[in-house]
Amino acid sequence: RIAEYEGQEVSLWQPRMEIYLDVSGSMPDPRRSVNAMTLAAQILTMGTIRAGGWVRALIYSSEPVLFWEWCRSEIEMSRFLMHYVGGGTNFPFAALSRSVQECQQDQPIRVIISDTDFDTNYDQAPQNADTFGEAIRQSPHCILLQHRPAPDRVAAYRKAGATVVEVQQMEDFPRLAADL
Repeated sequence: RIAEYEGQEVSLWQPRMEIYLDVSGSMPDPRRSVNAMTLAAQILTMGTIRAGGWVRALIYSSEPVLFWEWCRSEIEMSRFLMHYVGGGTNFPFAALSRSVQECQQDQPIRVIISDTDFDTNYDQAPQNADTFGEAIRQSPHCILLQHRPAPDRVAAYRKAGATVVEVQQMEDFPRLAADL
């Protein structure tokens, strides 16, 4: 973007956001009914793109599906985020680790949208905590929007440096995403 008038300040920083969206069987298919988590991802995508930024996303259930090219098209990202996988939940810590290594000095804001299945995945292997911790340290912001998180988990993630947005009711996801 350029300044409309001489002397008007224009930021050189371009926002980039990476979204990890849980589309497991405990979530409704967004093509058939309202899925508040998918709607939250849509809101974050539009906000980033409309601010002049880029987005890439990953939807996950048992295996991740990636739209891993940086994108500035609301339509393309919206279509991608409307896919549904179902099945069990397996957060893609390997993809998160690769992203941190790949982005090096130009780390994006990372947003994970999930429920407490994230905690179960986090606990499955000791290296998952290391991977999440590295993403928190390297990212300008690492945000976990989590449905009904346990207070002790929230405290632990916050102590590690993550921003945890506690979502008590499923329908609160879009509003809390807009507040970000």
